[in-house]
Amino acid sequence: MEAVYPREAATGGTWVAANASGIAMAILNQNRGPQAGEKLRSRGSVIPELITSGNMRDLVQRMERLNLSGMFPFLALGIFPREQVVVEWRWDGTWLKSRPWTWRDHHWFSSGISDSLATQVRGAFCQSASQRRDAGSVDWLRRVHAAHTPVRGSFSICVHRPEAASLSYTEIAFDSRELVMRYHSGQPCQALGRFDSEIGLHNPHFLAAAG
Repeated sequence: MEAVYPREAATGGTWVAANASGIAMAILNQNRGPQAGEKLRSRGSVIPELITSGNMRDLVQRMERLNLSGMFPFLALGIFPREQVVVEWRWDGTWLKSRPWTWRDHHWFSSGISDSLATQVRGAFCQSASQRRDAGSVDWLRRVHAAHTPVRGSFSICVHRPEAASLSYTEIAFDSRELVMRYHSGQPCQALGRFDSEIGLHNPHFLAAAG
């Protein structure tokens, strides 16, 4: 199964990936809780272990078997267009919990300051943005990720603070025949709609397999 993702040079890991079946995954850091132990391995290694799965059942089973000990807490997402399901996994350093989400628009957020506050502030902005006439379009999506509402800082979608900031923007488009990943290295507000790389994966058998 062909897959594409931005790869961290030092670890070989990634935070977002997709494959030729249309399956996409993302992983977000979560603030350390009382269950988190010492960091022995990078969370970035999770997705490369799973993204070669061709269907939801196989990927879910592989996630359940994955050894996560020594990893800091994270939130991982699997998007499965064939099954029209989004699966969320939360690892707190000791236990892995999962839940399915219905096939509709969703937003997930994390912050080194407060995951819950980031969800509240950014969620309110996304709710407001969803009322715009062009909501859901590619241009709308790019503007949302480059936004500095309510103020340019820790809890704007495009993060700007002295010790941390948004470092890149990755976009995945899938139409059952071709998956395209576009990547911009740098803050989303710096190059709206301009990308450093674009890679496509073809899967002419998707519709037949889905039927």
